[in-house]
Amino acid sequence: MSGAKEIRVGDYLFKGGDGVYLLVDPETRDPRATIVSQGNGTWRARTLDGEARTFEPPDGVERPGLWVAQQITEAGLDAG
Repeated sequence: MSGAKEIRVGDYLFKGGDGVYLLVDPETRDPRATIVSQGNGTWRARTLDGEARTFEPPDGVERPGLWVAQQITEAGLDAG
């Protein structure tokens, strides 16, 4: 995923594309969460503490992977 555009979400960087994303620590570059499209409008996210959740972004969300990342960090599921 090198060269991919990085966006700050909470204390992490949101990286990836094509339905697979990571939240990474900006200093160490360690992955903190994975976000994967399930291809049916739902997204699965797993944090390093082992928590896994399924998300369904609302209709009209332009960047559903980013929306999921925001939900993870706002809910404190970022395993920081």
